[in-house]
Amino acid sequence: MNVVAASAPLVGAAARHRTAGRFAREIAPRRPSLGRGARSEAAVRRGSSPRRRPPLAALSPDDSGIIANADEPAPFVLADVVGVDPSASAPWTPDPEMLRFCEPPALNGGRKLKVAVLLSGGVDSSVALTLLKAAGHDCVAFYLQIWFVEDFRNTWDACPWEDDLNVAQGVCETLDVPLEVVPLTNQYWDLVVAHSIDQISRGRTPNPDMLCNSRVKFGAFADWLEANRGGEFHRVASGHYAAMDRVPGILADVHWDDEGVGRHPCRLVMSGDARKDQTYFLAHLSQRQLAALTFPIGGLPKSQIRQIARDAGLPNAERKDSQGICFLGKVKFSEFVAEHLGERPGAIVELETGTRLGTHCGFWFHTIGQRQGLGLSGGPWYVAAKDLVGNVVYVTRDYYSVDKERNTFRVGEFSWLSDGPPAADDDGYALGHGGEAARLASSCDGAGCSDRGDGAPTGVSRRGEHTMNGGASASEVDATKTSELYCKVRHGENRYRCTLRFDAGGGDAGTVVIDGDDQGLAAGQFAVFYDGRVCLGCGVILEQPAREDLAERDAAHRTFANTEGEVLELEGAGA
Repeated sequence: MNVVAASAPLVGAAARHRTAGRFAREIAPRRPSLGRGARSEAAVRRGSSPRRRPPLAALSPDDSGIIANADEPAPFVLADVVGVDPSASAPWTPDPEMLRFCEPPALNGGRKLKVAVLLSGGVDSSVALTLLKAAGHDCVAFYLQIWFVEDFRNTWDACPWEDDLNVAQGVCETLDVPLEVVPLTNQYWDLVVAHSIDQISRGRTPNPDMLCNSRVKFGAFADWLEANRGGEFHRVASGHYAAMDRVPGILADVHWDDEGVGRHPCRLVMSGDARKDQTYFLAHLSQRQLAALTFPIGGLPKSQIRQIARDAGLPNAERKDSQGICFLGKVKFSEFVAEHLGERPGAIVELETGTRLGTHCGFWFHTIGQRQGLGLSGGPWYVAAKDLVGNVVYVTRDYYSVDKERNTFRVGEFSWLSDGPPAADDDGYALGHGGEAARLASSCDGAGCSDRGDGAPTGVSRRGEHTMNGGASASEVDATKTSELYCKVRHGENRYRCTLRFDAGGGDAGTVVIDGDDQGLAAGQFAVFYDGRVCLGCGVILEQPAREDLAERDAAHRTFANTEGEVLELEGAGA
């Protein structure tokens, strides 16, 4: 199978040469073997006689939170949805239950969708394409080529893009779907890589995969579609483990009125596989982006995804899932950071005693909670804090002690999927989930409450403040126990019940209290919020205030640099 290469220029002559050679041959797509509405033998037998069909709920997930009007009959039978005779040319006939996230034409007023499917070469996106095709939609696959820099070691030979594209070709040959390559390297560098480098230089721990989705896959690619294939596609699909809650039959092009105001807002819902759920990585999208998307594998477990790939004869059915930061390829993170930020030696200091234990190459190589790569004996040692101004990395062997509790943190730079923050009560608690215990504590009406001299009870922060060690009061933690607001601070199945209290005078920042201790909270990472199983959006975890007591105690260990990065002072260099 040949591949259509997009017209946008690649970066570098070598890239253009490769694309012009092996991967730039134009193809004439053959008639798809699935989803073209071929009249099945079953349909012939039915003739025109009426038949009672299952309700819409037959295609609705059991526990994903998708809204379905179960009282409305749906014109649904297997032959209508698949569109082919199961005993004829189709290589694989799915169970209708597998198609419940694919908006089958029979459940969408008979209207087929034209879908731009993002194909990575992995099994998830390949099965997403398979299901959409089986549901009867008109699909075109797109491979996004997003990483190439000629003057850095992460070159074509170090990045597996060519293998991925070969696999994507094989999948499209099996399904008889056209494939195009869209180069978005410059956009990826400008919107994701450069931002990540800047965040790392400021001592933060960025999440480039979040921004890759919102700024490139569903941002720059949407702009490319509009410029090159404007108005052609109803949806953009991917293989993310997530589910959509939208009004049945409503397409993205009618989600907005003439003034750009959403009339039929979509909701992002957790997938049926909690361990693989990827709503965390999608929480930075806008409502307009979300309305144009579809996630065909949303409620299916990974084991079923693999089985669908086998049954459909996909060449990557047994291919391993990719791991790691998407823009690094085979380059180590430390090498990437050193290449762009260089090194700036500084002190590694024990948090409790102020004793210098060693020397690091720059605070930007380390993140809170890190255990590996410190080069210290007598451990295990953990990174507990960083002095960004003085270039000191603080470590401890007692990382999980009570005095280092991390059950509250500051959050800002919000991005809400509904394009607006969730409703808050008069006290600033999102969705009203503050709890009576927190209200009593905040007003100092609770038993045993004592005044600390600034109008707030002892152990409880004023609105917009937080304690030095990140510990919330018992009353504030109690308030989370009955909350239906949840928070994830990283990708994975673990999430906390929480409260989110917006600062007075606006919703630009707030304080989160979780119902457990999380020792890996790092500035720059995203906190994602959920109302039950519905994803609301996200915010960025903010820095803790500088520890002035540590800066004074450890003045001899601090080093400073000018704007060119040259060290101006280096005291106490013995390690």
